[in-house]
Amino acid sequence: MTIITHPKYPNLIGVRSVKPLEGFRVHLVFTDDTEREIDLEPYLWGPVFEPIRNDPKMFASVFVDPIGQTLAWPNDVDIAPETLYYEGDPPWAKGRKLAVSKPRPSARKSIRRRASSRRVRARVKAH
Repeated sequence: MTIITHPKYPNLIGVRSVKPLEGFRVHLVFTDDTEREIDLEPYLWGPVFEPIRNDPKMFASVFVDPIGQTLAWPNDVDIAPETLYYEGDPPWAKGRKLAVSKPRPSARKSIRRRASSRRVRARVKAH
């Protein structure tokens, strides 16, 4: 039994094997020997999953990526094992807001300043 451990989180469970079933269902065996049938349809949203949703052969090509023990497809799309194991967000992620990176207002101003100073220099050289 292979269980990935991390000091900050509980034992991280991986996917050991997957067998596609009818529709968007799969039979999974996790690294803690838990077995489940899961309907993946709720997880297959967004443009990256569109080929998988629209092509039954593509969906059936699901496999276990041995590096991260994730559920994966040949088009480089995967689903994290903890999402499947806990049927949503894992316990340590509940109630947390995801950090969204936004440019600082001061960074936007400096970009504008540099662009305008280049225009001024270009006009000075032209005369």
